[in-house]
Amino acid sequence: MVKRKYIAPNAITAANMFLGYLSITASIKGEFIHAIWFIILAMVCDGLDGKTARKLDAFSEFGKEFDSFCDAISFGMAPSILVYSMLTAQNPASTFIMPVSFLYALCGVMRLVKFNIVTVASNEKDDFSGMPIPNAAAMVCSYVLISHYLKVNYGIEFFNLEIFMAVTVVAAILMVSTIKFKTPDRAFSFIPKKFAGVFIIIVIATLKYSLFVVSFFYVILNLLNFVTKIFDGTHDENDKELVDVIEENEEE
Repeated sequence: MVKRKYIAPNAITAANMFLGYLSITASIKGEFIHAIWFIILAMVCDGLDGKTARKLDAFSEFGKEFDSFCDAISFGMAPSILVYSMLTAQNPASTFIMPVSFLYALCGVMRLVKFNIVTVASNEKDDFSGMPIPNAAAMVCSYVLISHYLKVNYGIEFFNLEIFMAVTVVAAILMVSTIKFKTPDRAFSFIPKKFAGVFIIIVIATLKYSLFVVSFFYVILNLLNFVTKIFDGTHDENDKELVDVIEENEEE
């Protein structure tokens, strides 16, 4: 018998997967903007299921695994199919269509596997080793989204096929990197708490533009932090612990 407290967070996780599925079907039909909004809604569900689980103290290994499998669909396969469909529509003769789109899906799944190996189900949120997959999806989707609305609303041609492929490849590589990525609340901790609510409202109200700014700024902040540590000669003991955990699981 499933305990009642687990139903709500797992139902939200299932909604996350369903939205990812809808995104894939939209991409196949060539409805790229619809596909992107489905992925964005999946991100909302991905945030809500964790908050709900923390509220109800409903953490479990099943929930962790279920969440990762659903993320693989919504933020791994869905953006990958979006990339494949868009590249096919833009330049069907390109030899980069399959490698670029598959690389993103592969790195996304590998990133989730690594995450599951080194984490346990709990209400504590630690920094990430490698970029979290929702932000990788946000990078890919936001570039298309802002390009679409800049062209529709202002006549500005922002989209470039080569840049789109580069963004996809960079997002894929960052997911499987060992670069330490802070959780979003820590990365944006420079924003005073009294202004946090206003900031969130502005982001939501201008999401078709702000998602691009926020997702790329998040990457830049963490990369700058990584580079700074290299030049300072500092290191995080948690990095060594992370490697040790992965090696132990591989030996088993």
